Amino acid sequence: MTYNDESNLKKDMEFMFSPLKNKNLFYFLFFALLFRVLLEVSYVNFVSPLYFYSGYKINFSFLNYAISWSIFLMGFLVIRDRMSKVSDYFFVMALLSIVAPITVMYGYDQGRELRPVLVTLITVFFIYYITRIKTLSFKKIPIIKGGMKIVVSTSSMFVLFLVVWYYVSGVTFNLDLAKVYEFRSENSSIAAEGLLTYTNNWTYKIFNITLFALSLLYRKYFLAFLIILIQIYFFAASAHKGVLFLPILIFGIWLYFRKTNSLTVIPLAFCGIIMFTLFTYFLFDDTLASSLFSRRVFFIPAKLTFVYFDFFSSNPHILWSNSILSPIFSYPYDLSLTHVVGRYLGDENMGANNGFISSGFAHAGYLGVFLYATILGILLRFINDITYNLLPLWFAVALSVIPLRNALISSDLFTVMLTHGFIIALIIIFLLRSKKYATN
Repeated sequence: MTYNDESNLKKDMEFMFSPLKNKNLFYFLFFALLFRVLLEVSYVNFVSPLYFYSGYKINFSFLNYAISWSIFLMGFLVIRDRMSKVSDYFFVMALLSIVAPITVMYGYDQGRELRPVLVTLITVFFIYYITRIKTLSFKKIPIIKGGMKIVVSTSSMFVLFLVVWYYVSGVTFNLDLAKVYEFRSENSSIAAEGLLTYTNNWTYKIFNITLFALSLLYRKYFLAFLIILIQIYFFAASAHKGVLFLPILIFGIWLYFRKTNSLTVIPLAFCGIIMFTLFTYFLFDDTLASSLFSRRVFFIPAKLTFVYFDFFSSNPHILWSNSILSPIFSYPYDLSLTHVVGRYLGDENMGANNGFISSGFAHAGYLGVFLYATILGILLRFINDITYNLLPLWFAVALSVIPLRNALISSDLFTVMLTHGFIIALIIIFLLRSKKYATN
């Protein structure tokens, strides 16, 4: 049996009305709702009091609060408590990462506009619709013979090149997390100019991670350990903290999803993160954890969504004049897109980057959001179809989780596809498919 849409209505009804009959569903819903409550606690007791000056206001209105919860609960219509395809993972992340925090901010400030909140929810619904269209199918795309050899040899070549290149380029190696910003710009100017801007990113975000995931898949644990050491080397040279934690994320995905398809771990983990930040703040008066996780991961993207909609509702849209349509349109600003928004916030040195909804609106208003949602929906459907019964689901999630996260909260979709290597990840997933992974 496949995940085709013949029984979608039945599944939707079962999801909404059977939590008491299904323990996994009950716990999933419980932790998802608890996460929203914990976000509110964090916003009211930490984010707003300490960062009120930067726009995190509390101007409570019961009407706003009721609407915010209604919108958040509507998001449950597109999520599942178990993962049968990559898009299931994506929609849970979308609900918790973007819908939950933006509804919290709207619910606690009656001065905020409802439009960005509604556009966020409608966009998630639209992507969900695209992934379910019966006539849109990629299942007949043939398997490439020798795909594994192509992936391993190509990935190894890029990894080996970057290991040597970082050594001979003269970058300063640093393992101190507190000092990464001191070396990032300088090391980038030395070792990441021109085409290397792209290939370096692909190497430590995609190629080396692919080799790591393959090592776990085939239980080559010593090789996996060596790849982790290489990733630490890449972190020391690139000065990007995310590079260091990627293997931990992939290892967690492998450890958990190879044994179960339950998605309860995601809201549970999110609850654990927020509870930890609240614990350190209330007991030790420590603001670092709450600032890094609660504010930066969840509420900064939500705040920037309001800011992008506010600014580009009354100022010229970009129309991709800073990238693919530069030969056709003139760029209307004297700073980059993210720094234009940063200047609007009072600091033109700030690169206020945000996810695909904000960047899509910046480029072409609602049409830009619609275009990005359409592309992302098609890409998700593509991954769903080409991996079904042809690749371990955890493996497909492992290679796509970081690009999808970046698209949700931190980068323009085209930037994610090219600079962050989403297209490369899709090609690798396509090449690695094999009937030996079939489960029925």
